[in-house]
Amino acid sequence: MSITREKASLETLDRRIAELASFVSPSEIFRALLEGTAAGSPRAAIYLLREGRFKGWNSVGYPPDAVSTHRAVTLGPGDGWLGSLALETDMRWRTLSLEEEGPDFGQGSYAEVVGLPVRVGGKAVALIVAERNAGEEPWSPAGLSLLCQAARLRLELDLAWRRLKAPAPAPALPPAPVPESAPVAAAEPSTELAPWKEATETPTDPRREEARRFARLVATDIRLYNEEAVVVGRREGDLSSRLREQIARGREAFARRFPDLGDSGATLLEEAFVQVLAGGDASLLR
Repeated sequence: MSITREKASLETLDRRIAELASFVSPSEIFRALLEGTAAGSPRAAIYLLREGRFKGWNSVGYPPDAVSTHRAVTLGPGDGWLGSLALETDMRWRTLSLEEEGPDFGQGSYAEVVGLPVRVGGKAVALIVAERNAGEEPWSPAGLSLLCQAARLRLELDLAWRRLKAPAPAPALPPAPVPESAPVAAAEPSTELAPWKEATETPTDPRREEARRFARLVATDIRLYNEEAVVVGRREGDLSSRLREQIARGREAFARRFPDLGDSGATLLEEAFVQVLAGGDASLLR
């Protein structure tokens, strides 16, 4: 890889990590993670933990038929080459060897395949498969691992915040005596994704998903190139006036690209502005 290409790849990776840090909800974090894999692989697929199994969620770089099939694939922790990653505690990524088989969702075979886990609280909540043909660029398992670590930190922060906001449980009453002959109910399996049900929902409107991604990109660009104004504007409560020109140009760019979405598209952009620029405080942009 030339120095120029390596620099471009590092800059792309840096930008993707910055985007991950900007998003609030788990569904946005996972979408940003999937989009960010383009910095280190020509194609990738994500499996999310749900009810004790990893279910195909979304992918990039594959034919439409493979994308659809991938969403129907499930595997348990320990199942095959990819599922076994969920049981590892310190493995950042694993390369598929000639003797092993990766998940098959009709995508064909590739010269190089790596699997990466995303762990929250020490437990895998997502698995990623990245694939390429010989010599295909970009290819950086280490870069993909950095993205996974950034997603992990953001997800752990979100989970901690949700637990902090959750109402305190009512004092537990003493358990009633249980007859010796009574059957003991099995404990419900817990998953790290339990508070994040919305993250496992599959996008159903490609046009709106494209608009949502573009809205995030517009907002992230404004933040990256106006970081000081964002920080000071949040503190002083005048973010809207400090970024008036940049926000106006962003709205114009969005309207040119998605004129068919009308008000619903504008709402997506405003939500991105609130989340990325205002840190979730809509009053700062009024």
